[in-house]
Amino acid sequence: MIRFTSFRLAIGLMCLMLASCAAIKEKTVVQPAGWVEQQQQRQQVKVWEIRGRLGVQTQTNGGSMDLIWKQSGQDYSIRLILSLGAGNYLIQGDDYLAEIRYPNGDKEMIDNIDSVFSSVLGVNLPVSAVKDWVRGLPASSLSVDNMQWNEQGLLDTIKQSGWTVEMTDYIGNGLLFPHTIYLSRLDDTEVDIRLVLRQWLVDN
Repeated sequence: MIRFTSFRLAIGLMCLMLASCAAIKEKTVVQPAGWVEQQQQRQQVKVWEIRGRLGVQTQTNGGSMDLIWKQSGQDYSIRLILSLGAGNYLIQGDDYLAEIRYPNGDKEMIDNIDSVFSSVLGVNLPVSAVKDWVRGLPASSLSVDNMQWNEQGLLDTIKQSGWTVEMTDYIGNGLLFPHTIYLSRLDDTEVDIRLVLRQWLVDN
C-alpha cells in the first residue's frame, strides 16, 4: 500500500511539473502590446558585435565553430573560427558585395551576400535574414508566415520562407537579445543549425 501511494504521489508530482513547464513555455500568436515599439527599438540597433558558437548539421556534413560578427550599419565582418586550429573564414562586406577569405588564404568576391554562408557552410542561409533574427526581429527580406511570442512579449518562433526560427532564451540588460537560436527547414529535415550567442556588445 505504501509503495502504491508513493507511486500515485510521484505521478501526481510529475503531472504538476509538466503542467508548470507547459505554462512557462506558453506561446501566443496574438501580437503583444508594445511589440511595434519594441520592433522599432530593435531596428535602431545598427552597430553591434556578437560572439558565440555556430553549429551546422546537414545531410552530408556537420561541425561547429566560434563566431565573431561585427556590424556597423551596412558594413559587417564575420569571422568563423574552426576547431583544433584549422584556421578561420573571414567574411567582409556590405549589403551589396562581400569578400570571403578561406582558411588556406584563397579569396573570393560574392555579389550576392545571401550566398556567403552557402559558399562557406554549404547551407543556403541568408545573411540578411540572420542579421535580423539575431536582434530578435523577423527578417525584413523574407515573407512572414507565422510569428509567436513568449510570455514576456519577446519573439519565440518565426516561420519565414521555409525557415523555422526558434529563440529559446534572451540575455542582456534593458533591451534583451536572443541567446540561443535554432534554425530548421521544412523542405530539408537534415538541416539543423544552432546559434549560441554568448556575448552581445551594442553601440547606440
